[in-house]
Amino acid sequence: MPDTKSYQTRLWLPGLIGLLLISLTGCAATLPVSVNGYTDPAAVVHLAPGARFCVAENPQAPNPLLEREIKAKLERLLSRRGFGLAPCEQADFVMLFTYGIGPGAARTVISPEWSFGVGAGRFWHGGYVFFWPGFTTYSTAAVYECWVLLNVVAGRDYREKKTSRPLWVGEARSSGTTGDLRQAVDPLLVAALEKLGLNTGKAVTVELREDDPRLRDLKRP
Repeated sequence: MPDTKSYQTRLWLPGLIGLLLISLTGCAATLPVSVNGYTDPAAVVHLAPGARFCVAENPQAPNPLLEREIKAKLERLLSRRGFGLAPCEQADFVMLFTYGIGPGAARTVISPEWSFGVGAGRFWHGGYVFFWPGFTTYSTAAVYECWVLLNVVAGRDYREKKTSRPLWVGEARSSGTTGDLRQAVDPLLVAALEKLGLNTGKAVTVELREDDPRLRDLKRP
C-alpha cells in the first residue's frame, strides 16, 4: 500500500516550489533616497499640472554634456507629471538644478546573496521538506554620497528682475557603491520630483524599486 504522506508530499511539493520561485524572482531591490522639500512661507504657490516649466542649464557647468542630459531627464519627469514645457521667456516657473558626488569613503557593506534551495526526504514517521533562502555577506567597499538640489523660481521674476528667490527647494541625497554620478542621479531626480511643491517638514525617505517605470523611462534614448 503506498505511503499516504509521501504521496501527498509529491502532490503539493512542486506547487510550493513554484510559488517560492515566483516570489523570489519578483522581488526587486529598493533604492532609498532622502528628500527634503522647502517652500517659501511668504509665497502662495500652486505647482499644479498644466503649469509651464523651463529647466535652465548652468552655462558654467564643468561638464555641459552631462548638464544637458540631466536637463532632459528633468523635462521628461515634469512631462510625466502633467506639466508643460516652455522657453524661459514664456514659462510660468523656472527650475534651476545643481548636483554632485562626494569622494568615496570606505565602509562595511551588507549584501544579501540570494540563492534558493529545497529538499525533501523520508523519516520513520513520514516525509519532510526543508528550504534555505540565501545568506548575507559583509565586505568593505567605497561608498559615495550623491546629491541633487532643485530650485523653482517664478518665471516673471527670473525674466524681469533677474533674481532667483526660490519658491520651492528640493534636496535629494543617497549613498551607494557606484561612483558614476551619471547613473546615480536618476533615482535622485525621481525622488525629488515626487515631492515637488511640498514642504516635507523634515527629511523623508522615498523608496524606489529598481524596476520603477520612471527609472526605466529615464534610461531610454
